[in-house]
Amino acid sequence: MWEWFVSITPIAVLFSAIAFFRIRIPLAGAVGLGTTLITSGVLGTLTVSNVSVSVSTGLSAALSILYAIWPAIFLYEFMRVGGSFTVLKDAAVARSQDGLILVLLFGWVFASFLQSITGFGVPVAVCAPLLIALGVRAVPAVTMTLIGHAWGNTFGTLGMAWDALVELGPVSNIAETSLTAGLFLWIVNFSGAVVICMLYGGLKALRHGLPFVVVMSIVMAGGQILIAQVDTTIAAVVPTAAALVLVLLGFKMGVYTRAWSCPSRVVEGSPEASAVVAPRVVQVAAAPFAFLAVVSLAFFALPQVGAALTPVSVWGIPVLHHAGTVLTLTALFSLAVLKLAGRLGLPEIRMAIRSALRKLTGTSLGIIVLLVMARLLFTTGHIDILAQGVASVAGVAYLPFAAAIGTFGAFVTSSNLSSNILLTSFQNEVATELSVSPSLVLAAQTAGGAAGAVLGPATILLGSTTAGVQGREGEILRPLILVSLGQAALIGLVLTVWVGVLT
Repeated sequence: MWEWFVSITPIAVLFSAIAFFRIRIPLAGAVGLGTTLITSGVLGTLTVSNVSVSVSTGLSAALSILYAIWPAIFLYEFMRVGGSFTVLKDAAVARSQDGLILVLLFGWVFASFLQSITGFGVPVAVCAPLLIALGVRAVPAVTMTLIGHAWGNTFGTLGMAWDALVELGPVSNIAETSLTAGLFLWIVNFSGAVVICMLYGGLKALRHGLPFVVVMSIVMAGGQILIAQVDTTIAAVVPTAAALVLVLLGFKMGVYTRAWSCPSRVVEGSPEASAVVAPRVVQVAAAPFAFLAVVSLAFFALPQVGAALTPVSVWGIPVLHHAGTVLTLTALFSLAVLKLAGRLGLPEIRMAIRSALRKLTGTSLGIIVLLVMARLLFTTGHIDILAQGVASVAGVAYLPFAAAIGTFGAFVTSSNLSSNILLTSFQNEVATELSVSPSLVLAAQTAGGAAGAVLGPATILLGSTTAGVQGREGEILRPLILVSLGQAALIGLVLTVWVGVLT
């Protein structure tokens, strides 16, 4: 038992430093890393080999993530300085003055679409500023966007996390597992939208937005289940794109276009109709997103392209077949388009570059420290001790916690993909020992990981960086803990009842 308490200490220290003592993430990560070294010594697993492996694999993982984050921040800065976010906000307000629906459009539907094709924090980097442009305060804007896109962390990024689950489970019944995972992810999708409504304006906002939430949830989460039975690569892309089109068609037909707002602690004012934005200006502002979608699908959905690009790697990272390459191309495309349109001159470009570099210094250091700590927790046995301790003590009562294990893994690694890589085999073994269908437990694992990916300090740090609220990560993390653990608990409850019915 003492080993379990020793193993959880570094995570408790990291959580407390960020959420309660409001220590900046780079420093909190350093404290967490130091604590991990100490507890590894207590456990007797602190060896030169373990430290060396942790540092090398942690740096490799950090470089892979930073390769996507750096161009994402530059893309954001080019679009911010070029006025693209303001243009898109004005274009949306010109079609609808319903404050809540616009927040759901950008913080839930559009964020989910971006997650479906890119991931790596791009939805937060892009959509949090859009919410801020709508009048949402910066910290709630990051929180809403994180909650809104969480459900897409399994079949999003063109199914990367799902592929890891299938390969490492191993998943024997893919159709059953994808169906079950889709149903669990529907819980995350729907509850996330409900929470956004409640954050916006309590029960009054929920009553107003519930019809929109129900329809869009059916289209996105329900559509994902159907598409996943055919092709898991585009299981999230197709339904989220369809949801975007449906919203725009609804606006054109006059659905949810009237002015509506309610008293809110997170919104300053309400959307006001502005001068009509010229179609050409809107096209320039939206062009990078269209380019991002087309290039992402070409790079990741076409097997021939993937086969040609994957062999090129640097430090084990497939640099060409990577979201970072797509984002770099998109950032350059955005720069060229905005410059040709006269919205970016040399002074503005310099300003955008300086701003991006300032933001990325602390962000990069924080991500590196956190991922080295995460790898050290795994190589020194902390995670095995924690997971096995829960399983051995709980027995059959483990089922309500199966999703929370995935949530925990995603928090530690800031990634549902990494959570699946590291915990899928363990979850499969536990399911076998308990004589429970592995398909059900693995589905809960990845759905819980999707809910927990937003707790990752690296992801929160990216959001606070783009929103300009660095140092306030604790304010973002605290409500996310309640939401993610609540979603994991709900999934665990459904899993327990499901298994009880089957047996």
